[in-house]
Amino acid sequence: MPEGLTGSLAQLPLIDLLKMLAAGGQSGRLELSSGLDLGDLYLHRGQVVHAEASGDWGEAAFARLVTWPNGQFRFIPGEEPPERSIAKPLDQLLAEAARVASEREAIRRVVPSMDIVPRLARKAPRPQLTIDAADWELIALLDGARTASALAAELGLDDFEVMRRIYRLKLAGLVEFEKPQQLAPAARALAGPAFFQALHTAVAATVGPLAEIIIDDCLDAMGHTRQDFPRDGIARLAEAISNEITDPEKRVRFQQTMLALIRGQAA
Repeated sequence: MPEGLTGSLAQLPLIDLLKMLAAGGQSGRLELSSGLDLGDLYLHRGQVVHAEASGDWGEAAFARLVTWPNGQFRFIPGEEPPERSIAKPLDQLLAEAARVASEREAIRRVVPSMDIVPRLARKAPRPQLTIDAADWELIALLDGARTASALAAELGLDDFEVMRRIYRLKLAGLVEFEKPQQLAPAARALAGPAFFQALHTAVAATVGPLAEIIIDDCLDAMGHTRQDFPRDGIARLAEAISNEITDPEKRVRFQQTMLALIRGQAA
């Protein structure tokens, strides 16, 4: 396999790429990026032996990586893994990842986003109920005002785990969701001119005079202008721009710059 093979996950999905590498008995590091997210998969003779992504490693990282619908990849033959955190064969890893993806889809049909506001149902669904301790921990925080995202922050859990618990409670008839029109709309802070000046500098350093066009095209695709763009959309904008940068090294430098900008906006 050629040194430094690169490509787009939108054109060659990760699962198909892994099958191709496995069929060729390849060993090395598969470097992945999707917006501001970075990850690595290490293969040895066609089998995945280690994975890292967004603070996770091993099978948890693998399950996260295979959900990325787009992004970029680069395969570097011969690189050894820092450790071996995965022992299962690739077929089993992919089967388990497919099961998790199916579960996520079922949950999202019931709990569509982290913006929903769950509250206790006014009537018990049946005379006797058994509640898991983990679910009770969530129930104790339901006040009809906290969003699922706020509940996740309060409990110190990732979004999907909170969605899973709300899903169980919803199916059991224990929670209801407030209708969007019942919630007071919150004013959204804007990114502002200073951010766009810094963004232009970062993009221009990467792609040159095309910076203005790329920024405006991404804003237009998101349905915004520089004047009304919300601060909480900066990460999504950075991801969209990152996907336009084909050079892996330049993309990484841009992502690092954007991470610093995002931290500055949050401060």
